[in-house]
Amino acid sequence: MDGDKRVEQAKARISDALTTDIDALRAEVARLTEQLSSFIDEEKSTLSKILSKEAKSAKQMLDSKLSDVGSKAGEISDAAREQASDLQKATLDYITKKPLQSVAIAAGIGLLLGLWSKNRS
Repeated sequence: MDGDKRVEQAKARISDALTTDIDALRAEVARLTEQLSSFIDEEKSTLSKILSKEAKSAKQMLDSKLSDVGSKAGEISDAAREQASDLQKATLDYITKKPLQSVAIAAGIGLLLGLWSKNRS
């Protein structure tokens, strides 16, 4: 019986040791989980700040480019208006200097457009 008692005591010590080790592992896993959670929160905060800064920079760059495009569009529009005005003046000058030729050219263009639209129908 003395041997059975020793076996039971050994089993109890092993069980206690395993329980202690499992409790230590659980505590370590909980600590690591907390550290990992804290690390993830810090990284999220850092990435959020970086993304916010990059988004602001991209917006500023886009605003600048849009402003440049607007300026260029205004310049092109002004140039087109000026060319149209010059063309209008040249046309009026031509009509004033050569009225018969202008009527003949207009009639010819009208005839061509009429034939072209008739063929398309």
